[in-house]
Amino acid sequence: MARSTARAAAAKREQILEAAILRFARQSYEDTSLRAIAADVGVDVAHVHRSFGSKELLFAEAIRATTRPERFLGISPGLLAATLSTELLSHKAPRDDDEVGAFDIVMRSLSSREASRILHDSALADFIEPISKMTYPSSARRAALIAAVLLGIGAVREVLTIEPLLDTEDGEVQQLTVQLLNVLIGDRPYDVAARAAEGDDR
Repeated sequence: MARSTARAAAAKREQILEAAILRFARQSYEDTSLRAIAADVGVDVAHVHRSFGSKELLFAEAIRATTRPERFLGISPGLLAATLSTELLSHKAPRDDDEVGAFDIVMRSLSSREASRILHDSALADFIEPISKMTYPSSARRAALIAAVLLGIGAVREVLTIEPLLDTEDGEVQQLTVQLLNVLIGDRPYDVAARAAEGDDR
């Protein structure tokens, strides 16, 4: 009985999160209320508070759910550029009207001081700090530049829908993105050694 109750609570929490993602992606942080999110799911606003604690924590969770940093953390640094570029370019652009993209919440919230603070903390904790450990030399500046490149390309493709970046079927956009990211990631010592060994074999 307790297990089924826990499953139902987890399912309801997921519904609340999905409703919040849709709200935060389509309107500003200030215009999004917990009461409206609760109404979308058909629960009392107190249920939203019990599930997430506050609007700020729910917003942070919505950002994490759409960006999903776990997709690229813990992989080999040598695969980081290809993984990031694949994730960035795998979404169809322009998207259907009912689709939510990873950059929608960010773009809707940049003008909000409160939301920008949460975005700042999320970017540091979920991306810049872990990615900085994968660059060589280890550098928060390199990781921040990687974040800026990804955000810029994503915004140009998914928000502004600029034509040259929409057609990715020939692979050139991904190839150039990988090259750019690899410059920022830097050469790991073993990568340098592997290249030297390849040179010796020739």
